[in-house]
Amino acid sequence: MHLIASLGTLAAMKKLIKVLLLTIGSVVVFAAVALALLFLVISPNRYKPAIESVFAQQTGLQLSIAGDISWAFSPVFGLSMQDLRVTKEGVRMELASLSEVAVRIEPWALLDGRLEMQEFLATNLHINWLVDANGVSNWQTADGAGTPATPAATTSTEGTEIAAAIEQITVTNASLSIQDAQRGINTTFSDLQLTSQNTNLENRPFPFELSFTVADNTAGQTANVSLASTATVDFAAGNARFDDLTLKLNPLQLSGSLVAQDFHNNPSWNGSLASNTFPLSDFLDLYIREPADPALTVPGDFSADTDQFSMRVEFNGNDQQINVPALVLSLDDMQLNADLAYIAASGNAPANLRYNIASDALDLNRYTSDPAPVPEPTAAPAEQTPADEEAPVSAAVATASAEDTPLPIELLNSMNVQGTHRIDSLMVAGLTMTNINVALTVQDGLLNLDVPPLGFYNGQITSNIKLDARQNPPALNALSSVQNVNVAQLGQALPAARFAEGRLNLESLHTARGRTVNELLNSISGTASFSLADNAIDIGIIKQVFSSVSVLSPAGTGDLAQQWPDVVRFSTLEGHLILADGIAENQQLKVVMDNFEITATGGVDLPAESFNYDVVLTAFGEPAVQTVPVAPLYQGVGWPVVCNATFASEVSQYCGPDFGKVRDLFVQISRNEVQRRVQDAVTEQVPQDLQDAARGLLDRILR
Repeated sequence: MHLIASLGTLAAMKKLIKVLLLTIGSVVVFAAVALALLFLVISPNRYKPAIESVFAQQTGLQLSIAGDISWAFSPVFGLSMQDLRVTKEGVRMELASLSEVAVRIEPWALLDGRLEMQEFLATNLHINWLVDANGVSNWQTADGAGTPATPAATTSTEGTEIAAAIEQITVTNASLSIQDAQRGINTTFSDLQLTSQNTNLENRPFPFELSFTVADNTAGQTANVSLASTATVDFAAGNARFDDLTLKLNPLQLSGSLVAQDFHNNPSWNGSLASNTFPLSDFLDLYIREPADPALTVPGDFSADTDQFSMRVEFNGNDQQINVPALVLSLDDMQLNADLAYIAASGNAPANLRYNIASDALDLNRYTSDPAPVPEPTAAPAEQTPADEEAPVSAAVATASAEDTPLPIELLNSMNVQGTHRIDSLMVAGLTMTNINVALTVQDGLLNLDVPPLGFYNGQITSNIKLDARQNPPALNALSSVQNVNVAQLGQALPAARFAEGRLNLESLHTARGRTVNELLNSISGTASFSLADNAIDIGIIKQVFSSVSVLSPAGTGDLAQQWPDVVRFSTLEGHLILADGIAENQQLKVVMDNFEITATGGVDLPAESFNYDVVLTAFGEPAVQTVPVAPLYQGVGWPVVCNATFASEVSQYCGPDFGKVRDLFVQISRNEVQRRVQDAVTEQVPQDLQDAARGLLDRILR
């Protein structure tokens, strides 16, 4: 009996399970049929007006879905929208366009007439950002404010309820074009990829990754950038936090965090960033410096163990000020520490900047020294340009002449600055300075750069520079002093000083006026007086000049300078340089070296890197100290010399006699000598009462 009862119960259970399975299957089939009928009956294009209306409500912009809206099953289940365009009333150009947008939706919400969007995928998004010369953006609303960024909440329009709870955002192959006429910016962001999961603006952390290629269309430079972080955004409270922030710009990688608070009302922010250690030259060559000529030798020895750079910075601020309490820059075994604070202008109070820079030793030679020159190939002599024809100016010289750098006059008049620079030693452009303690102040348009005595090749340099930006044009005053600088040591770094040894002393006072660097150079005036104690001078150029002169002598004296030493120690070497209205011309130089005197007038052409001076070289007899004896025939005569060459020329090519004028001088010297001898003969042999008549007759004959 028990067995029969058990078999009956088992049969009943099987029947029940069969009924349940049939019921579930029927429900599934019904649901599938219902959804199929739903997709067949409901045209997704019905949501087009609702989506466009919600977009306008939330952004103040106009969305036009030019293509169809269709049901999509890949890459997500939901809606696929084609050819979307964002415009603004009164602006002809589209603000943005998308070729396709896929939105994942909740299918069961469709049964209730609701459209719940849960994932957003955009393809081929392009954004145009234009700013005119007045700083007005094409994205700004009529009242001048930025486009609202209020997140889409649940909105009902035309009988359709739309809700956005976006869990993931994916943007592929996006681009952004920025043209800012006010700031002169022309930049393009392309191949922009954005991925975000569990995206929300409700104070819950969510990760995102962003990558793009940025191109500076003005400079012709491109860079690949990627950004990743975990964001926590509370849009209602106006707070945002970005943790585990990583920015990559090969070879640079920055890591840290950034916090923004109350950005709706009283925005403030703080953060810290630290970089990896990477080769600085690689970064400079990629993004900062002009492409190097492969024919030039790159200065410095950049191996795997050198040129390694890293940085660390802490910052905070608000809409009125920026503070950087710590900035640390490290390059190999060098380190620079800085801090700064900036307060924006307010009312009648100008902006204020305070900063301090300190370092123990900085060796920047390999970043500032010129590459080793490449010898030019020997070419056949060029055909001489006729004197009455103007030689064409090379493109390089013309370009350099046209370049100019404006002074920051408006900035100086709108900002007060107080800065200190303390560096134990600085090696830059081949030069070495020690014990640097420079103070910079800008107060009400008056810049003052004070350089207390700093070490310079066993001597010291002191300087004070004032620029008064309140005057029109601004006025510059510079007072400098050089004391006991070892010229022999300086010559190891500065080739132009290698012709001399001794201790240099110099005092200078100069003034200039202008609004650009070239205007200052073209107006600089003043005097520099100098002397060289315990000197030893290479007189090679002087020997070369007198050798050439003596060869032309009709007296047949031979090579006058052949027996002179190459290096001479003068008991006195002093002089001065006077500038009047620029360095390009009208310079007046005078140098006295015992029984030699050099006077010169001319100037320097910086763009062409050349100089041109008309020089007069004079040798005196006694009572001047006869350090280098000169035959009486050559004493007291101003021998004309032309110094016209480029900076890169060999020193032996700097100067040479003006042969035409030298010949005229010898003719005059010969005539004077004949006249002297005739006068002596008349005095000795002609009676006293006839001497005057004889002299007059002879003068007319000799002329």
